[in-house]
Amino acid sequence: MIPIKLEIEGLYSYQHKQIIDFTHLTQAGLFGIFGQVGSGKSSILEAISFGLYGESERLNARDNRAYNMMNLKSSRSVIVLEFYNFEDEKYRIYRDFKRNSKRFDDVKRGDAVLYKWKNEQWVPLPHLDIEKIVGLSYANFKRTIIIPQGKFKEFIELGGKDRTQMMQEIFGLDRFDLAESTKEVYQTAKQNYDRLSGQLQGYASLTEEQIKELTEAWKAESAKLKDYTIKYKKENDNFQQLKLLKTDFETLKSKQDELIQLEKNLPFIQEKQKEMEQYERVEKAFSGLLTEEKNAQNKYELKQGSLKKIEEGLTVLQEEYDEVSAKLVQIEPEFQKIEQRKIELFELTLFKQIKTANRAKDLLLIRQKKGEETIKQEEGVFKSKQNKLADLEIKLNQAKKDRIDPVKIMNLDKWFNDFIYIQKIVYETKQIQINLKQDICKLEKEIKGFGFAAMNRWELETEEKRNELQKQKDKIEDDLRHLHVSQQLVQYAYNLHDGESCPLCGSTNHPNLLEGEDITKTIEKLSVEQAELNRIWENLFQKEQLMRIALEKKYLLETEWNKANNKYNLQKEQLEQHRSEFMWSDIEMGNIEQFYQLKEKAIAASKIVEELEESYIQEQKEAEQIKTNVEKYREALRKIEIEYAKLESEVYTKKSQIRFLDIDDLTLISLEEVELKIKNTEKHIENIEIEYKKFQQLYQELSLKLTAFQTEKKTISVEISELKQNIDNIEKELTPLMEKFHLNFKDEIFNILSKKINVEEARKTIQAFVVSHEVIKNNVATLTDKLKLVDFDENKYKEKEKEVAELEQKADEQAIFTTKLSGELERLERDLKEKGNLLLKFEEIDKRLKNIAVLENMFKGAGFVNYVSAVYLKNLCNLANHRFHRLTNNQLSLQLNDNNEFEIIDYLNGGKSRSVKTLSGGQSFQVSLSLALALAENVQSSSKADKSFFFIDEGFGTQDKDSVNIVFETLNSLYKENKIVGIISHVDELKEKIPVSISVVKDKDQGSLVLY
Repeated sequence: MIPIKLEIEGLYSYQHKQIIDFTHLTQAGLFGIFGQVGSGKSSILEAISFGLYGESERLNARDNRAYNMMNLKSSRSVIVLEFYNFEDEKYRIYRDFKRNSKRFDDVKRGDAVLYKWKNEQWVPLPHLDIEKIVGLSYANFKRTIIIPQGKFKEFIELGGKDRTQMMQEIFGLDRFDLAESTKEVYQTAKQNYDRLSGQLQGYASLTEEQIKELTEAWKAESAKLKDYTIKYKKENDNFQQLKLLKTDFETLKSKQDELIQLEKNLPFIQEKQKEMEQYERVEKAFSGLLTEEKNAQNKYELKQGSLKKIEEGLTVLQEEYDEVSAKLVQIEPEFQKIEQRKIELFELTLFKQIKTANRAKDLLLIRQKKGEETIKQEEGVFKSKQNKLADLEIKLNQAKKDRIDPVKIMNLDKWFNDFIYIQKIVYETKQIQINLKQDICKLEKEIKGFGFAAMNRWELETEEKRNELQKQKDKIEDDLRHLHVSQQLVQYAYNLHDGESCPLCGSTNHPNLLEGEDITKTIEKLSVEQAELNRIWENLFQKEQLMRIALEKKYLLETEWNKANNKYNLQKEQLEQHRSEFMWSDIEMGNIEQFYQLKEKAIAASKIVEELEESYIQEQKEAEQIKTNVEKYREALRKIEIEYAKLESEVYTKKSQIRFLDIDDLTLISLEEVELKIKNTEKHIENIEIEYKKFQQLYQELSLKLTAFQTEKKTISVEISELKQNIDNIEKELTPLMEKFHLNFKDEIFNILSKKINVEEARKTIQAFVVSHEVIKNNVATLTDKLKLVDFDENKYKEKEKEVAELEQKADEQAIFTTKLSGELERLERDLKEKGNLLLKFEEIDKRLKNIAVLENMFKGAGFVNYVSAVYLKNLCNLANHRFHRLTNNQLSLQLNDNNEFEIIDYLNGGKSRSVKTLSGGQSFQVSLSLALALAENVQSSSKADKSFFFIDEGFGTQDKDSVNIVFETLNSLYKENKIVGIISHVDELKEKIPVSISVVKDKDQGSLVLY
């Protein structure tokens, strides 16, 4: 994860929106974020962590996190982070909090949206799967990427289980956790094993002899089935011929009965045919004319009814029309006076407005008088305030003259702080010198104890002893080799017998066998001498190593003493130089009590000045407010005068518009009476207009209706006359037709047509009867001719039927039995084949189950994952030591013990191991930094990212000047290794060394600000 841009607003001390552009910072490879303690530096890291994961190192959900993270002067908090992930994909995360405007302590967590940069725009994603995108959980993110304050050495102090889990997550070691997979494979194989065992138990009694016996039985029964089938077929053919003859006799009897029934129904069918033909002729001739006559008669009756209703409605409408006309004549004179009434109403309204304006003028005169009195009072107060301000100004100037110069106090404060600090470091450096000298003396005694003749040639002396021991070892090894060969040859010779091949030459003839004496004791003696030489060799090696460590340690201690001595001399010079910079005569050099008294006096004087300044400002504000009020009052008076003039003009104008009413008479009545008169006049005008409009509209509507009714009456009368003529014409057409069909009355026609015969259906029924009668008649004749010479015996037929049924039953029973035998034979053959296949599979699964059991035992309990984790940790440890050796001047080294926990090898103490918890604060920072860099390298290589990035928050304050230089050189070299490191610190020496940085300052009014 590499940050691109961070926006913070309303978070902790960041009151206003601050934007940090990481682009130019990360390009430098090494950059810094600097500021005083409490300025808000660490909040930047917390904003990044919380923006990504919604988690905070300082606060959890139970701490009312939303309220405590929000700036107390802000109503909302916003975090916007843009970053690249390990696949170089660009993302943007947005989070915010909002404060309830009605409840200050009610802060709700707002939106959280993740975006991805696609096609040159931000596309919102439907999830917040940050762990998948970044490739780390929150816990491991703060151990490897952003390391919060106080958490830098957490990784080295983690327990074995937690560290294994962390390595498993970062490097994806889950792929080596095969316990569950192996268990599942074992269970599957065991299920298959049990299943095959159960299946094989079902075939335990199955043999090939059973199949042979069943085959012979099946062949015998099959022969029986063949005999039964041939006999049944022969008898069944004869029976089928008898069955056909029986069917013919039965059919003849049935057809004869059917023909008799049809002969009885023939007269009825003939009568129906005659009736149908009469109905068809009458329906064609009269149906159309009768229907037309009926429709015309119905319309005639309807029109007669409509005409009667219209005549009745016309009478009522005429009466209403006459009544409305009389009302219009009555209201017309009053309506003609409406315009005169409206003029009177207008002038009454004008007079009402004049009355209202006169009242407003009286109120304005009262307000004007009160305003003038208020201005006079406020001007008196303003004058007294000015006098008071003049007195305060005199007192303030005097207090400023009496105040001690604050710059002088600041310079004195800085001089005394530096003086105390320099004295302290001079004392500490002197103590370091003394301790180093004691360590050097102790080490010199230890070196003399190694017993070398001359210290300047101990290496040559050691080499000579080693050469002498090597010669002795070589001689003993040669003697042992010869003795072992001789012993082996004697053994070969002892085991050889005539006729057997020699294992060396292959010959079967052995004329001269080797004989030798027992050399076992000689070999044992030489082996003891060899072991003693190896022990002496090992002691010499250990002595050499300890000597080298002691000399190196002495060199390091002497180097440290020289550095401390130079540092002590410089610090003493710095102390003298600081003494020479003391330039104040009113207090004694180094007398801090005098300085504190002077500082308290200066604070008291400054407090008096502040109080007077506050009083002066307050009085000045009050005076300005009074002055502003006076101006507002004067402005209000000017507006009153303008308003009064407007009202005067309005009254004059409106009086000039009144021409018909007598103003003098109106003046005698009150405003309320005028309003009542206006209201009555408006009501009278409104009533007259409504009444006139209503009757006028009714008159028009009734006129139109009267005309419409008269027109409709005339139209219907014409239609009635036409329908009467049409009915008479139809009667004239019917008379000759009735004579043609020999019908005297219309009722005879209606009786025929009332039968409503379906001619088509009746014709089909008659035709079907005729066809059926003819077909059955022919069938009876044919069958009678066919059977006239044939006899049929019912008893013989039944005997033959019974015989065939018995033969069929025997053949069926034999076929079922034979089929059962065949099915059983096929089943046994199939089962025998299945048993063979199952045996092959059982042998295979049995072998597989044993192999899987071995694998399951190997992967059980995450043992393999722990082993792989240990390998990764050892590689990580080796990689970290490259930098840790340099940072500690080869005094310390990091290693893993048998429990996979980190421990320190101390070369200044004989290469002994000790816990990492015994390290000082500075050493803990050094080893944590080395591990963090090694971890970053591993993460970068495993994720195939081009660059790796992490933040370091604090830790540099625990380092001395030389260590800071080494750390800086180490961090600065990372740029060549495609690593980006961000440092958060308040150490000024480090700020001077880092070329690219930003500063965080805390302003009293604006909160934390980011400065470039």
